Amino acid sequence: MAAALESWRRAGRLPYAPAAGLPGSRVLAGWHSVNGELIAFTLLAGEPREQAGPFVSVRTAVSGDDLRGEVLSGLDEVIEDERDRIFELTGLDEGDGPREASTAELTLLVDGVPVPARVRVERPGADGEVELWAAQLTLRRSGRPMELTVTVRGLPVGEPPLVAADDLGPYVAGRERLLAEAASDRSAAAAAGEPAPPAAVGLSAHRQLALDGMERSRILAQQLSEGRTPRTPRRLRMRGSGDLWETAVRQQMRLASEDRWEADESVTSMVNQLGWLAERADWAVGTEDGRQAVEETVRHTVFGSEVPSLRAQLAWRVVWSDPRGQESGLADWLGQWERWRRDRRRSVRRG
Repeated sequence: MAAALESWRRAGRLPYAPAAGLPGSRVLAGWHSVNGELIAFTLLAGEPREQAGPFVSVRTAVSGDDLRGEVLSGLDEVIEDERDRIFELTGLDEGDGPREASTAELTLLVDGVPVPARVRVERPGADGEVELWAAQLTLRRSGRPMELTVTVRGLPVGEPPLVAADDLGPYVAGRERLLAEAASDRSAAAAAGEPAPPAAVGLSAHRQLALDGMERSRILAQQLSEGRTPRTPRRLRMRGSGDLWETAVRQQMRLASEDRWEADESVTSMVNQLGWLAERADWAVGTEDGRQAVEETVRHTVFGSEVPSLRAQLAWRVVWSDPRGQESGLADWLGQWERWRRDRRRSVRRG
């Protein structure tokens, strides 16, 4: 790290951080390299585990061609990244999606000099939340320009002032303490014998994976259609753990008499089929047709049952096994699902 900082210093660059006086820790959160060349540092200050803060993150990145093709996130994504950080560190889910927000051109104090910045402020979306704000600015000092991205909890907009950090020692030590605390928390939880979540029974793990995958696919497709950066909701990340997948694979091995590779492939195919269906059929999520499609796909995956949607299941096998014919295969597969749905509706009306 010292060598990386020295390379920046020779190029006329230094990472930035909040000025002295902010209570709490100083932490080196991370750094980013492209082809062996350092392009960004992120330094934290304050109370990283407290939702109310005060907390400040400053990412200092090289600018222009020096970014080596990397793209800086927009301010809305910067704030969502902060919500991800608190979730990953504490398990606290502040919810997803845009909140009431305002964006303005303001100035931040950097090395004692006011610098123009784009600032986005997001109001709290629920009880217990605090106002978050983020800013981006281009800093032109000696050497090449740098891009600063600032994220703040629990402090007024524009505070605190920022200064160059020519000594990363306190930040490296803070990083080591934070990692040690996290390891200690995990050890304490294990020693306390926290109860494991109940094991899935029968086909419940398959169903949960399928439903989560469909909801995730629908949400990501909607985000893309709205021009937003795709981001899986945190509540689905909490449920989408490896434990659930492992349970489904083990159940598949037992009930379908498959080895591990075959079972993993079967579960993967099932999740992908229903995820693609959720993206392409407006009836696939939140309807009785969609729930029945999940049930039939799970039963066919596990038991090879000749379900009413068998033609769609067989058409999916073609799509899944031969990507070269995917375009025409997808049309046939989706058409089979639409036929299944029409037949099912006629049957329901007759019944």
